[in-house]
Amino acid sequence: MDDDSVDDAVIFAIPAPALLDGIRAAASSGKVDPGPEFLLNRCGLVYGGELTEAGRALFKLAWVLRKTDEAQQALGRALRQLTPIQVIEQELHGLGAVPEAGVLDLLRQHRAVGAEVSVDDIRPTLRWLNAVGVLVYSTKLKTVRSLAPAPDAALAGEVQAIAAMVSPKTPYLNVVRLRRVLRALKGIVWWADPHFGARALEEIAEELDTGFVTEIRIISGDAENVVSPKSMKDFARFRAEMANKGVVAEWRVDGKFNRDWHDRWIADDKVTWNVPPINTLLKNDYSEISPATERPPLPTWWKRSSPRT
Repeated sequence: MDDDSVDDAVIFAIPAPALLDGIRAAASSGKVDPGPEFLLNRCGLVYGGELTEAGRALFKLAWVLRKTDEAQQALGRALRQLTPIQVIEQELHGLGAVPEAGVLDLLRQHRAVGAEVSVDDIRPTLRWLNAVGVLVYSTKLKTVRSLAPAPDAALAGEVQAIAAMVSPKTPYLNVVRLRRVLRALKGIVWWADPHFGARALEEIAEELDTGFVTEIRIISGDAENVVSPKSMKDFARFRAEMANKGVVAEWRVDGKFNRDWHDRWIADDKVTWNVPPINTLLKNDYSEISPATERPPLPTWWKRSSPRT
């Protein structure tokens, strides 16, 4: 399987035992097959070739304690953040039982699976997700029903496993998912966004646990609407409030002539997230919050950037 061809839809081609085998291989520094490795990274169970805290907990359940049923349930919770599962959870919420063929068309509509995927392809995964309590699948009626959890329900381990699709149909959940990420950050907190919006300062101020945070480092581009007098005024107030809580806050600008990055990240000392622009979250456009597969060179960008004063 070519790495470039792998996306979240591979969940319908990889059985749960293969994922648990991948956890075992990662624990022993063995080579994990591309498909399972992709999904384990996407779900925050593996990062940088090593098991995360959530991954180690799953390894212990599956391979040390041999509690297979509990391990499968934990794995199912981790897989909830994959785009196909999020489409089912969010779009079917409140609709009752939906024919499996209708679910497949829904997944195709959202480009969560390819046109070549058939009902026969997704059925084994639906059965397994039913068995572990992620959704309800009737083998007799061939229907699917969402079991979307409450907005603040914990996902797998709540370490890195908080990614979820942002949907116009879930305007509150969109912001909830960003807040889940912010609440867990510790040490030096980074937010790199070429079009960083001052509105994001509100979310940081409300959600960061400043008892565990030492610094906040914001890196943006130099567009006029980003480094405006108003955004500086907002940041000055934010910086003063953080200083009162013992947290150093700084906003630096990476100018367009130096900047070689276009994506957006939130990170702390250990974890890194790909995030959409704050305005995308607030407008309820489709996007995604997910664990980053690689950590960008944030310190390099920081050093070359100019502080806002």
